[in-house]
Amino acid sequence: MKPDYHATRSWLFVPGDSERKMSRAWDTDADALIFDLEDAVTMARKSLARDLTRDAIINLRSPSKTVAIRVNAADTGLTEDDISATISCQPDAYVLPKANTPEEIRRVSSLIEAAERQAGLQEGSIALIPIVTEHPAAVIKLDELCRADPRIVAVIWGTEDLSAAMGARRVKDADQNMLDVFRVVRSLVLVAASASGIAIIDTPVVELGDIDTVSKESREAAAMGFTGKLAIHPEQVDPINKGFLPSEDETHYAYALLEEAAKTSDGAFRFQGKMIDMPHVRMAERIVALVEKHKRPVPTN
Repeated sequence: MKPDYHATRSWLFVPGDSERKMSRAWDTDADALIFDLEDAVTMARKSLARDLTRDAIINLRSPSKTVAIRVNAADTGLTEDDISATISCQPDAYVLPKANTPEEIRRVSSLIEAAERQAGLQEGSIALIPIVTEHPAAVIKLDELCRADPRIVAVIWGTEDLSAAMGARRVKDADQNMLDVFRVVRSLVLVAASASGIAIIDTPVVELGDIDTVSKESREAAAMGFTGKLAIHPEQVDPINKGFLPSEDETHYAYALLEEAAKTSDGAFRFQGKMIDMPHVRMAERIVALVEKHKRPVPTN
């Protein structure tokens, strides 16, 4: 069964060359694991990381987790080897960093297609998740990037590479609030991904130990419409998961609204003093799907 990317809350990065961290990652409550062959791995250990990642996924895989592999960027000359060396473990998705043009995305999609064929896998069975904000040139093409290829099931936005490319001295102010330019990009990515109907994954909190900020950003991201958030340490997983779950009031309201919708054939109807139509029903359906996937008890009257 393919993952429900709209209901995948926490995405934990795991260095692809660390057997210890890869082994422990399966015991976390992360909804998804991203085994990293890019920034977390030095050039001298790229080949080793591919082998260790492939073996870890084959030997330790948990059916409850979405599994992705972050390959090296399309312009490094390493992407094809990353894919061919790991295709046999059948990840749910490959994460493509520094996806600055639609052509790069389509080129990597073609590499995945060729690898699927070589491995005897169904064409299109492995998804693609581009990181679409690591250079200013990508930010002005967000709609094109989100729609670049049918394999795309989600996009990620991040701040660290973007800030470096822009020459920004910091991303947040002293109170850990994102500076305006990054808040704008965050909103633009959300709009572009939502228009394409794909999931959208929020940038990680890089300040280790700052769980309050993780919780705050997770709640804010969920309220805005993000579907999940990156984690760079296992201690960030729980506050992300909690932040993306609907509150008990939201859950009860969604179930009650859908119950009322099932009683009428009208496209719009009155419910608890409000006029309800299909956008409200779809949001309620999304809340219920999230609650049921993650097994939160349904509130009773």
